[in-house]
Amino acid sequence: MTLDLDLPRLIEEIQVAKGVRCLLYKADDNPTLAIFGSIRAGTAFEPKEKPGLAELTGRLLLRGTNKLSAAEIADDLESVGAALAFRNNQDTISFQARTISTWTERILGIISDCLTSPAIRLGDVEKEKEELITDIRLRDDDTTRRGIKELQKHVYPPEHPYRHDKLGTTETAKRLERNDVKAFVEDKLSRASVVLAFAGMFEKVRVVKWAEKTFGDRDEPNGRVDTKEANYHPKSENREIVMPHKMQSDILIGTAAVPRMHPDFEKLNLMNAILGELGFMGRLGARVRDREGLAYSATSFLNAASMGGSWTALAGVNPKNVEKASELMEEELKKMREQPVSLEELASAKQNQTGSALMELESTEGMARTAHSLAHFGLGLDYFSQRRQTYSKIEALDLQEVAQKYLDPTRLSKIVVGPKLKATSK
Repeated sequence: MTLDLDLPRLIEEIQVAKGVRCLLYKADDNPTLAIFGSIRAGTAFEPKEKPGLAELTGRLLLRGTNKLSAAEIADDLESVGAALAFRNNQDTISFQARTISTWTERILGIISDCLTSPAIRLGDVEKEKEELITDIRLRDDDTTRRGIKELQKHVYPPEHPYRHDKLGTTETAKRLERNDVKAFVEDKLSRASVVLAFAGMFEKVRVVKWAEKTFGDRDEPNGRVDTKEANYHPKSENREIVMPHKMQSDILIGTAAVPRMHPDFEKLNLMNAILGELGFMGRLGARVRDREGLAYSATSFLNAASMGGSWTALAGVNPKNVEKASELMEEELKKMREQPVSLEELASAKQNQTGSALMELESTEGMARTAHSLAHFGLGLDYFSQRRQTYSKIEALDLQEVAQKYLDPTRLSKIVVGPKLKATSK
């Protein structure tokens, strides 16, 4: 039996407390320990009037605690060759740690302090706000990131939590205050549900007791998200953003997709692999970049989170090639809608996804990430076994059907970001 199919036997799942789950993968022949955890308190859960608050909060967690300064945390980690990072995401604030198992207690202590007693000093808040504002300006000066930010406005409904960029704007960042961060920590970070995954060498009793003591009882997650989001039909729009000082233009074509648990996800994922991943950037890369030589890069990606998702095709081109490259991209999408993929492409896409999962499971870090993801989305430890059964039933016509549904031209929006304004059809 392959490793992915053996996960139900290899990984133990424990409900440590209300709203707190642990996934445990013991590998006593490996002296390392990987930890991946998340708290359901990301951008989607910040107050609408305070965009960027979850991002600022996540950045402050390593700025020091009531016991340790930022420098002391860094020294403690460095002295034992360990690593710890916090990250704000759409749905969660996540943390990832890597260490030699000998130093498990020290690393767990630092994580606990960062999450339960962050100092949130005024000076640190102001410094992180400055860095956040710098990152916002860098994002707004990047053709790809600027295009993705704009595309989100067209892909998601007006009140959807994924509609806005997680960084916010320069103006909203300036308005964030220390009390806002403290309130978010108390109201969200300290109460929201938690998923933890440990992989490598560790003592089960120790990590379970640590999780129970650190997090205690939490709010239970609301369960599976209503998948009606997949029925949202965004209005097709074209938009051009002029950045005169840039030498490259980015073309983004995108639409609303589905939450991770939606029944269409697996078909969409295989379709996307064929369009933008297989070989070198899939059909889009083969046509626009390799065959026609019109793009520096051409690919596509599927984003599927708890409360919705999006699909995006992206090409970076010389400004003079925008019109022709756009036409070729749209031709490939039309071909996907009108013609079934070949049996060889379908088999390659299935093998690609199966092989990627197996590669991820080869390391303790990958095992922790995978176990966490399966629990976070409620997929179950038997997910890969179930997926193979699902794959056996997916045919070429199934991918054509989801392409017709989600790549319908009436729901696709196009954003062009670059140095020269060109007329776009409405």
